[in-house]
Amino acid sequence: MVVRKKKQKNVDAGDGDADRHGDCWIYLAKKADTKLHLAHSTGKRVQATADKLMETVRKRGKKPTEDAKATFISDGNDQYVNAILANFEAEAINYGQLIKEREKGRVVGKTRMVIFGDVDDASIDTVYVERYNLTLRHGISRLVRESLCFSKCKEMLDNHLDVYQCYNNLIRVNSALTIKTEKGEKNIERTPCMAEGISDHIWTWKELLMFKACHET
Repeated sequence: MVVRKKKQKNVDAGDGDADRHGDCWIYLAKKADTKLHLAHSTGKRVQATADKLMETVRKRGKKPTEDAKATFISDGNDQYVNAILANFEAEAINYGQLIKEREKGRVVGKTRMVIFGDVDDASIDTVYVERYNLTLRHGISRLVRESLCFSKCKEMLDNHLDVYQCYNNLIRVNSALTIKTEKGEKNIERTPCMAEGISDHIWTWKELLMFKACHET
């Protein structure tokens, strides 16, 4: 996407605000099992953006160990390798990449690679986060391509993503998390936070907006 006070081709590298104009990438971490939007980071497609994402993941998740490893799957962006190693011990991580080969914009092949640890080839896929990217584009107007709703301020983009993260995790029911009950009984609908055990009910917008949050340390 683009934060457009200037197009990327018109951004002067010597401009003190060069990082605030032109292309802006969203790096995102999502749990495949509970659909939890765990973290995101926005910025240029540089190592620092990936580092910030993985630092947030480390702060918000349980510390992995050799006996209880964390598994990461990503696309072929090698920035994630350095970001993961900067925040976690390699012995406590399973990490695989799905590298897509494209011709004229179409995917013509996929290569699954185990970077470190032990990952089943069949589980190396980015379909969940790609589907969530589509959900984001439908839910956040500033992410729609070629529209008048594009972001003109990176701070507002960050704020919008923060609000949508709360909405997705606490308010929005995910059909994949629904617990089916016996015939004649209503199925149990759940949000990602309910699936994680963080919340015991579906939140309302009023509840979210009036909640007094503690600052993250």
